[in-house]
Amino acid sequence: MDQNIIEMRNVNKYFGDFQALENIDFHVKQGEIVVICGPSGSGKSTLIRCINRLEEIDEGSIAVDGVDIYDKKSNLNKIRAEAGMLFQHFNLFPHLTILENTNISQTKVKGISKEKATEYSMELLQKVGLDHKAHDYPSSLSGGQKQRVAIARTLAMQPKIILFDEPTSALDPEMIGGVLDVMRSLAKENYTIVCVTHEMGFAKEVGDRIVFMDEGKIIEESIPVEFFENPKSDRAKLFLREILTH
Repeated sequence: MDQNIIEMRNVNKYFGDFQALENIDFHVKQGEIVVICGPSGSGKSTLIRCINRLEEIDEGSIAVDGVDIYDKKSNLNKIRAEAGMLFQHFNLFPHLTILENTNISQTKVKGISKEKATEYSMELLQKVGLDHKAHDYPSSLSGGQKQRVAIARTLAMQPKIILFDEPTSALDPEMIGGVLDVMRSLAKENYTIVCVTHEMGFAKEVGDRIVFMDEGKIIEESIPVEFFENPKSDRAKLFLREILTH
């Protein structure tokens, strides 16, 4: 846990005249679980989308596993394979079965045989509790089940880093628990995880470090017990008061 697998230095990002990220210095160590929280519009999702170049930065530098991802020689597909991302919406292919959705990245991107891909996909679907749905189509699944399939599909690429962008925010409350359970199990398996979430119970339980953002800036960061029991900034105190009383 002493090597940084993600390093962002002095990163600035604009959307027109709006500055979404301001002088961001952010790092994540190998095997660390970092939870990013903050009010809506604070730059959380933009920050993690920059880590695998779903957003381009305007200034600064980002290195993933020692590779400058903005170097012209960098392989963008490799970067995205190593930093797998889970979104609020699941983006499953509706015309493919659950098994085929989990296989496709292995066969198309990694060139693995269908037989080997299927064997690994079934292991992953079992891990997320959905191996019995392997031959069903996404339309037959609940939102929570679709998100668990999306997690299996991401794991199929064997990423070094998993980026979660509010993975439970589009789910009905009764569906959230199953997704969080899968994320808890990943947290015990030495994956490097960066997670944007409003699930403060999960953040407190699983995070190694909490990063609090507001208005495109990192306002404070600390271990969970310090953040929840003794936040340093007035803005974090207000955020916690509002989110924990709802």
